[in-house]
Amino acid sequence: MLSLAILDDNIKVLELYEELIPKWFARNGIDGRIVMATGDHNEFLKAVRGRSVNVCIIDINLQSEVSGLYIARKIREEKLDAEIIFCTGMLEFMHRAFDVNAYHYIIKPIGRNLEKCLVKLHREMEARQNRKNIIELKTKSNIYYIARDSISHVVRRKSKSVIFSSGSVYEVYDSLDSLIEKLGREKFFKSCRSEIINKDYIRQIDKANRKIILTNGYVGKFSRMNASRLLKGASDNEG
Repeated sequence: MLSLAILDDNIKVLELYEELIPKWFARNGIDGRIVMATGDHNEFLKAVRGRSVNVCIIDINLQSEVSGLYIARKIREEKLDAEIIFCTGMLEFMHRAFDVNAYHYIIKPIGRNLEKCLVKLHREMEARQNRKNIIELKTKSNIYYIARDSISHVVRRKSKSVIFSSGSVYEVYDSLDSLIEKLGREKFFKSCRSEIINKDYIRQIDKANRKIILTNGYVGKFSRMNASRLLKGASDNEG
């Protein structure tokens, strides 16, 4: 899915983006949305830092104390995982787009060139997601792209599934059964009715107390029903 944040200080251009891009998505069968279209670079960066955005469309010549190139450099310095597309009227800065590893540099006015760029990027990102083993997580207000291998465990709490990933926590409404299908049963194991465990994170299995201690310190549990399967998986890993 393409999740876009757009930074441009021309309100009419922002309105044009919001009008045209959904039409392009529909016409080309792209699963995509505009997360934010703003002239405020602070709001823009906040959205990108929240990791709900994977594509940034940026104008270079902003009427503020910073330029679009500065914002792009911040994205790269902070190692935020988002593609950058410059859409600007300033042809002379094209060579500097390479400094921030921009995906494309499009000269305004926006139109067919940007549409073709988004179609191409969508295809590439779908292929890239498969290669990188990325899972898409949808919360009530955001969409996150998380590496499966970074997820240590999932705990069911009331109507939500809480996903623990490399120090971050995500709450989704997917059931544990649907999540385990997304994550894959090779590594992920439903240890009891309320928990999923990534076998790669298991440090110790306490058979007497039916507890699982993970490398990150989490102590989970496993049911009698799942004990034999879990212990078999552990012995296979040791072998």
